[in-house]
Amino acid sequence: MSSTIQVDKITDIGGNTMISSNGSGTFTNSLPAPTSGIAASAIDSGTIATARLGSGTASSSTFLRGDQTYAAAGGGKLLQTQQALFTSQSAHNTDSYTASNYTDQITPSATNSKIFVQFNFRSHIYQSSGNSAFSRLAIFRQINGGGFSQFFPNVADVCWGYNGDGSAERTFYSQPQISFIDTTHNTTTAIDYTLYASRNTSSSGNVNIGGSNHQAQVILMEISA
Repeated sequence: MSSTIQVDKITDIGGNTMISSNGSGTFTNSLPAPTSGIAASAIDSGTIATARLGSGTASSSTFLRGDQTYAAAGGGKLLQTQQALFTSQSAHNTDSYTASNYTDQITPSATNSKIFVQFNFRSHIYQSSGNSAFSRLAIFRQINGGGFSQFFPNVADVCWGYNGDGSAERTFYSQPQISFIDTTHNTTTAIDYTLYASRNTSSSGNVNIGGSNHQAQVILMEISA
């Protein structure tokens, strides 16, 4: 058994028309528009689609900015890290740069990335007589096996050590750290960084890099542009 209700309009308790019909299948909806501005605290279940949160494309490589726009992450992202540990030592007894045993290699993933370079090591300078004991320390760089050249510091006369009165035997120990950022490599081929050392002058004694059981470390980090 079926039943039929026939009306030409529906009113609220105050007599206001909510829905009316012309009798031919055409309805006029006088209901108020859906309420907007629902409080966030009222959403207590389900997941809001990311597309409803902002404009742009939401993905694993974008983030939602404060202006409600999805955008790719900016520069400064750490792309890779290389490190090498050493307990060896090397002697440098001339006033020309020679390579130590401390070196590491990194292959950048982009030509415009930055390479953070850090060398941590022990240095020992010995002078049998005279009033000073100085050494020169520098990082040399090689790209794609093309040969090493002084890179940081890029001038040859940077030195450190000890200077004093008299002519007694002198020994100077230090724990240097050399850190810099390489922004000029412009390559995606292998880059080698090596510590070089020399005496400051022909009278400034012997320079030793490292020491028995003294640990040294080289750290290389590629950072996105």
